[in-house]
Amino acid sequence: MRAALAWVGAATVGMIALGVAGAVGTGALGRVWNLRAELRPIEVVDRRGEPLGVIDHCRAGNAVNAVPCRESLSVPLTGVSEAFLLAYVAKEDVRFFSHVGVDLGRLPRALLSGAGGSTITMQLLKNNVLAGHFDYDTDRRGPLLTLTRKATEFVLAPVVTWRYGRREVLAMSVNSLPWIGIGQRKGVYDAARAVFGVEPADLTLAQSAFLVGLLPAPGRYLVTDTTPPETATARFRWMRTQQLVTLEILRSRGLIGQGEYLEAVSTPLQPRLWRAEYAGSGTDLRVVQAARNPAYTNEPEPVWAMQELVRRELRAAGLDPKRVGRVVLTVDAAAQAALTRRVTGEGATGPRPTGVAEGAAIVDVRGGGIVALASSTGGNQSSDAGRQWAVSALRPVASTVKPLLYAAAFGDGLTQLSAFPDQATRYGSQAIRNSSGTFLGRAVTVREANARSLNTVAVQVGTPREKALRAVLDAAGYQEDASNRSSPSLGTYRAAPLDVAAAYASFAGGGLLCRPHLLAEVTDTGGRPLPLPRPDCQPLWDEVVAFEAFDLLTAAVSTDASHVPFLRPSLLQRLQGRSMPLGAKSGTTDDVNDTWCAAVTPQYAMAVWIGDPDGRQSVPVTLYREQTACREVALLRELPHERRNLDSPPGVTRVAGAAVPVPGLNPRNPAPVAP
Repeated sequence: MRAALAWVGAATVGMIALGVAGAVGTGALGRVWNLRAELRPIEVVDRRGEPLGVIDHCRAGNAVNAVPCRESLSVPLTGVSEAFLLAYVAKEDVRFFSHVGVDLGRLPRALLSGAGGSTITMQLLKNNVLAGHFDYDTDRRGPLLTLTRKATEFVLAPVVTWRYGRREVLAMSVNSLPWIGIGQRKGVYDAARAVFGVEPADLTLAQSAFLVGLLPAPGRYLVTDTTPPETATARFRWMRTQQLVTLEILRSRGLIGQGEYLEAVSTPLQPRLWRAEYAGSGTDLRVVQAARNPAYTNEPEPVWAMQELVRRELRAAGLDPKRVGRVVLTVDAAAQAALTRRVTGEGATGPRPTGVAEGAAIVDVRGGGIVALASSTGGNQSSDAGRQWAVSALRPVASTVKPLLYAAAFGDGLTQLSAFPDQATRYGSQAIRNSSGTFLGRAVTVREANARSLNTVAVQVGTPREKALRAVLDAAGYQEDASNRSSPSLGTYRAAPLDVAAAYASFAGGGLLCRPHLLAEVTDTGGRPLPLPRPDCQPLWDEVVAFEAFDLLTAAVSTDASHVPFLRPSLLQRLQGRSMPLGAKSGTTDDVNDTWCAAVTPQYAMAVWIGDPDGRQSVPVTLYREQTACREVALLRELPHERRNLDSPPGVTRVAGAAVPVPGLNPRNPAPVAP
């Protein structure tokens, strides 16, 4: 007996030493002390205080952090149904409220198997503090790694219990459960919404038992259209079995009555992703067949697709995202929802063909705040900043460059009424043709040339002013394509939709070019405001030139020569007071790999790009012939406007309906400032 006790003592001391070494080696002790703050996500609201979701303090790049970046939302225990809490504790750790974080009766099983013996507190440590270390959430496996992790959990679990108390530990646990298999979700809120479409407070006993039953293998919940019927049915039967096991545990321990048990087992659950057929009733209810629900959709919270952009902007402002508790974005929740619906194919223009990407951005002309941002690839959103096409798709801007060209020319003596012949033109050795393939054979004004998108006039205006145009494009953040030898007046420079929207915003912003930004206010985890840099705005145009360019764009919509007449306000919009001035310009590259539209109103600027980010395939004919990108910018008329008109600055008069400088005034643009 003495020898046995000596071995137990030695093993205990050895395990404690191993656990202490594991805690020190991973830096886990300090993170345990700050675990509540680390697991509390960044609350994100729009500029009117409407919730947009949350952002995890998560893994950035290759650095090991609390959790991988996933959409999540934390809720207090009072926001979780009693049925779920009962099922979770009974199934995972029935003595949770009586031990100090380690259940000695289950410890041998935990050490020997590496799973199944952990307490809720130990699971919290494994899923968060120790994630990315040892054998969990890594590609490494081995008994020594498992033993070291378990020993580290054994040492840290009592510290967590003492530091936070059992109720807080339970709250942190249910909000960080690893629903990795369900669309990269975690926590009870995301599980309840993704699986059943309900709030966690409304989970029934049957639904709670189903979710808790999934915890050992949440990835088995996923099913695709190509999953064989027998495989899908077997998978759903396994989930049904796990649900029944959980309910039986609750009944056998006297935690629910016989009536509650019978009601739960006889409920034919229909998770949103699945379509299941049942037979029988009561305790004889059984699954006959199950498959993926073809009508299933699961849109993430709006901030999900922007979370890396927010983190990037926080770091650029010199702020550590871990210190941030709440951010107010310049985003408008209603505009964001409307833009997302359009970009993901639910709007008036319909779904995008497979492989066709779209990026769209709306900015406020008063300072460059981003009002809405949405991207898609075949209809799927992504939180990967490299797939946020509205920000990252650097594509040739085509004819959307022409208003920038003409604005540069307006600062060099030209006006909207300056005339040029629409005839055969050359740029070096290259013959310039119009998109129509024909020439008008007469002189046309810059105003008409822009409305008709005539390449010949653009090259005639741009060739002697190419240096000035390149300086403007550099200042606006556009990038030169060294491999394209054609005239920059035809849109050979590359830019993302967000940069194009910012450039167009300068026409309604008095000539100021403001760098787009998402952050309006930031507070730390204690609610104290954190400093943000002032919006970066630089003069790009003389204010007379900016107004003349704005008027040029509105003429491209309103005049008889318009190439986008469908953007004119309808009778209903006029009656609703939505007939504010709107100017727009479309563009399509010669290889038709890109189609664009950029637009501006007195308050907003918007750019839409549709195409192949890699430039390998052409956009389907219908998308550019029907001016799909410009039909998207019609959304601007639906947004509430505080600025409904743009007042003309001193020095502007109208001749033949066009805004031009008063006689004798020769506006000059300031020297562009490169970013």
